[in-house]
This record gives sequence, structure tokens and C-alpha cells, in this order.
Amino acid sequence: MEKSNIYIGEVIRSVMADNQITKAELARRLGVRPQSVDYMLTRKSIDTDTLYNVSRALNYDFAMLYSLHEGQTNCDIKESSYNVATAKVLVELELKPEDWAKLNLKKRISDVLK
Repeated sequence: MEKSNIYIGEVIRSVMADNQITKAELARRLGVRPQSVDYMLTRKSIDTDTLYNVSRALNYDFAMLYSLHEGQTNCDIKESSYNVATAKVLVELELKPEDWAKLNLKKRISDVLK
């Protein structure tokens, strides 16, 4: 079995930063001392009860990072490049007839489709 490269303390710190939650606020939500949050943020791994409580406190499912389901993108797997040969883009605009004429869209669309 392959060892995980997930450093959960760093991931938690990132989620906190994204949501502008301080260490003191997370400590308050968890009912622990701020020093306990400091320690947790230095950890590579934490126990599942703590992970659950932090997930609830930050409204973020950290357990999904460890999912082994096919198709799941884990944060410890490097992203492969994704190349698109063609793309289909659908745009819906509501224009008044005078705007349609001003933009000369009939001609532009016909030029693109040639």
C-alpha cells in the first residue's frame, strides 16, 4: 500500500486561510486551547475523531482527501495535464433587434461558421 503524501495540518491551515478563520476562532469552535490548534497545524496526520471535529468546525470534508474511490482526485496525486482538442461553447444572449444590428452579429457569426 502506498503511503499518503497528505500533510493534514497544512491542508487545515489552507482551509482556514481561505475562510479567514483564525487559530483562536478554530480553538473556540473546537473547545480547545489555541496551543492545541498550533500543534495540530504542524501534524502530518491526526486521529479520525479530531479530523471529524475539525471538518464540522470548518464546514469542510477533510475525509474526502483520503478517499480511494475510482475517479476521486486526491490532493497527494499530482495533476495530469488535460489537453482539449476542441471545445463546445454555448452562450445565450438576449438582445434587442437594434443591438443585434449595431453589433453586426449576423455577418460575424456567418464569418466564424465558414
